[in-house]
Amino acid sequence: MKFTSSNPLRRGLDLLLPLSIASLLVVSLGKLGLLSPLVQAEQELRFRLRGQRSWADQVTVIAIDDPSLVALGSFPWPRRRYAELLQQLETAPPQVIVFDLLFTDVSPDDNALAAAIAAHSAVILASSWDRQGNPLSPTPTLATVALASGHIWQPRQGGFPYSIEPMVGSQPALAIAAAEALSLTQQAVTLPPLDRRLGVNWPAAAARLPTYSFVDVLEGRVPPQAFEGKVVLIGATALGLDDWVTPFDIDPPTSGVYLHGALIDNILHRRWLRPVPLAWGGAGVLALALAIGLRWHFWGRSLGESLPQQIGLVGGCLIAWWALALGLLTTNFWLPVVGPGLLLGTVGGLSISQQSLRQNRWLLHLALALQHRHGSTLLPDETRPIAADDARLRRDRGSGVAQLVGLTEQLGRSQAIQAAIARSLPLGLVAAAHDGTVWFVNPLAAEWLNLTAGDMLTTSALSAWFEIGAWEQIWATVTQGQTVPTQLRQQQQQWYEIRLEPITTEVSMAIDWPRGAIVLIEDITYRQRMEAQLRQLNTSLEEKVQQRTHQLEQLNQSLQEQIIERHLAQNQLAYEALHDPLTGLPNRRQFLKHLSNLFRQSKGELFAVLFLDCDRFKLINDSFGHWVGDELLKQVAAILQECIRPTDVVARFGGDEFTILLSTLDQVNDAIAVAQRIRQRFTQALTIQDHQLFTNTSIGIVIGGPHYNHPDEILRDADTAMYQAKMNRAGYMLFEADMHLDVRRSLQIETALRMALERQEFQIHYQPIVNLKTRQIIGCEALLRWLHPDRGLLLPGDFIPIAENTGLMIAIGSWVLTKACVQMQRWRRRNLLPSDAMVSVNLSATQFLQPDFIAQVDRTLAESDLPASNLKLEITETVVIQNPEQVVPMLQSLRDRGIRLSIDDFGTGYSSLGYLQQLPFDILKIDRSFIINIHHSPKQYGIVETIIRLAAHLDIQVIAEGIELFPQLESLNQLGCEFGQGFFFSRPLSVSQFSQYLGNQDSSATT
Repeated sequence: MKFTSSNPLRRGLDLLLPLSIASLLVVSLGKLGLLSPLVQAEQELRFRLRGQRSWADQVTVIAIDDPSLVALGSFPWPRRRYAELLQQLETAPPQVIVFDLLFTDVSPDDNALAAAIAAHSAVILASSWDRQGNPLSPTPTLATVALASGHIWQPRQGGFPYSIEPMVGSQPALAIAAAEALSLTQQAVTLPPLDRRLGVNWPAAAARLPTYSFVDVLEGRVPPQAFEGKVVLIGATALGLDDWVTPFDIDPPTSGVYLHGALIDNILHRRWLRPVPLAWGGAGVLALALAIGLRWHFWGRSLGESLPQQIGLVGGCLIAWWALALGLLTTNFWLPVVGPGLLLGTVGGLSISQQSLRQNRWLLHLALALQHRHGSTLLPDETRPIAADDARLRRDRGSGVAQLVGLTEQLGRSQAIQAAIARSLPLGLVAAAHDGTVWFVNPLAAEWLNLTAGDMLTTSALSAWFEIGAWEQIWATVTQGQTVPTQLRQQQQQWYEIRLEPITTEVSMAIDWPRGAIVLIEDITYRQRMEAQLRQLNTSLEEKVQQRTHQLEQLNQSLQEQIIERHLAQNQLAYEALHDPLTGLPNRRQFLKHLSNLFRQSKGELFAVLFLDCDRFKLINDSFGHWVGDELLKQVAAILQECIRPTDVVARFGGDEFTILLSTLDQVNDAIAVAQRIRQRFTQALTIQDHQLFTNTSIGIVIGGPHYNHPDEILRDADTAMYQAKMNRAGYMLFEADMHLDVRRSLQIETALRMALERQEFQIHYQPIVNLKTRQIIGCEALLRWLHPDRGLLLPGDFIPIAENTGLMIAIGSWVLTKACVQMQRWRRRNLLPSDAMVSVNLSATQFLQPDFIAQVDRTLAESDLPASNLKLEITETVVIQNPEQVVPMLQSLRDRGIRLSIDDFGTGYSSLGYLQQLPFDILKIDRSFIINIHHSPKQYGIVETIIRLAAHLDIQVIAEGIELFPQLESLNQLGCEFGQGFFFSRPLSVSQFSQYLGNQDSSATT
């Protein structure tokens, strides 16, 4: 017979039960991560069976490998290494350069690396996030010149990475950024969908991708043409730096740079892995079909007969699914296997088990039906109930005599039991009447007291135990029914405890029982010894407890002190982590925290960020020492705090750079007013260790707004504005969008400047200085020019500020001084100039204040053989005014050597007149700004007249600059100006042109 359910709903639920259980199992195992090892193993096998493909020809790797670490030192390296590498690649530039390295911290080499990046058309930098979700972005200096950045964030997936996030927020993956760069530099590149994870289609083993050692490329052992027009990935491959496994590289593993290489390969060939649509839905339908097939196709057949076929059906489904996945992989489609396979296998197993249980249930129903038909004969005999006989035997109680005899027997038995117990007790027992007659004595009491039944308990019998008279008193008390204290007695080395209990008649007893007492004697020697030892131990323990308590109190006090000290230390560490130890101001991290909070909380309110750099700090630090430099920074910090509101934040950003956060501004001019207030405050001298020092700040101002998405962006722009203010000597500047181009141009000039000396691109032009009355040449001024390979001849204003700010002016100035002295001596030997003619050389503040400057001048004069009297050095009045204590002794030393000294651009500075009479100058040069309108401006005429009279009073010669017109010359002659120079006489000339000019002058003088 068949036992089937006639309910269709129940049959449907029976079919869905295995599928539901299997789905729950697969989801749970996936959430717990227990399927990851199987997924990795299956994917590795699938890729290996598919086989290796060729990598894209455009992709190549420059590896920071073990030989590079041996040659260049441990990692991380100074960023100048990467700048040198990029310079090495300039001769045959790659199409795109991708750095799989994070440059998040500011480095002294950032400017050099930024210049090297700017020389290439497309450089992609890496970004990421830390464990707390804070962004790890390139420094503003590098981010400004790079084409783009891409994230390299990739959580570990339990094995090799098989997919990445193409976009995290607004940040593309590194490979996506590289592909976008390719679209800008060559043909358009098709990008994969960016709204879902991007599957990695590993082409082949990393060893098949062209890879070159970093040190080999840096040292020129690899021709740059190997990278021309390529996508060059730069990353770490040394074991232990950035290890990743791939389906083709497991032992040893490869590195993360090949992951980005594989993704770029996928994008270039359009072979990234595309997920098969509705893969899990197909697996679910197949699992349901499998359950239906197992239920209906094998219905009514025995399990033993159909089990191999059912297992074969389940296995066939699994093999077909995996074969389909392998075939799809060859066409760049990805079909999951482990999860769907586990779903199919579980559904098959549960369906087979369900059929087995169903057949067993049918057998049970069949057995019950047969038993019902044939009765209990089918049940085993041992299951039948056994009937118990409820009959009770009843005994007659008999007559009164029989009862008395029974009670007597019972009493005899009780007495015998009690006597046996008394004899076996581990203590002495004596029972006696009130007159002392012993009724009963057990063996121990008989031995200890030397008594037998019938003896008398008297003082004489117990003389060894009690004093005379004591026993009678104790016995009388106890026989009267009263209690007496327990007695302790010592016999030689033994201790005994004696207890006496009265024998009284119970009220309910009809018979008057004779009075007496029971004496119990117990040997307590062992107990006494134990108690004595315990007392000793207790005393010792109490002493130790007291000692330990005292120690613990001391330790607790010490621990409390340590806790307080640690708490203070933690507070101090927390403070130091967010504050600058020198100035006490918030540091960069704390400032970024304030700025980030303002970004989150700002609701359209106006705020500003000021980025400040101390002018001439390096010069002061090098000249007076680090202690003075530190004190200067402290005073700068104090001044900045005085110039802002209590609600604003000022921080030391690093080195001689400070930042100010101005919150809740009413208008943009409020930020400008703060910058002006700061600049005005620094016009006053700072007193440090008896030194009067002048400094000021270059300030970049950025106004916050909705166009900024991250604090780093506003800091980048503030830094850019500060840089522009420094370059233009404007004091402060408000950020404008086109400043980025100016910064990039300045960086390019800086890079070219560093190579200009080596390439001999500098030239010196000479402008004659003449006697305004006789028109005779009395000397010349050496003027620097730069013959730029791309931009042509550049004037000093185009590059001198950059050279001064980067420290290059020292080397350039030394070169100018040497060349000018050598050339002047050549002209003197050829008699083209008078013997007393002078060559004027302009000195920058950085060059003049070098500690070895005077020694350098001596060396130059000696090597050129030029007399000191033929050299004139020109410095600006600002250098003198701001550093009088250092400058005056140097000027006096130079003048003692016979060198002529001149103040350049007189009248453009401040406080000049107060210092002029104290300074050992020979010549004063009037700035061209006073000469331009001298012939038709009474005001300008009066200023020049005052300067000439002042110079005459101080016995100082005057040279007028910028004479271009004859009326200007006439005005100067009227005022009695002796010497001058300008286009009216001659433009600055090259060496050959000036030599020819001198020859012509000599010829005209002869004729």
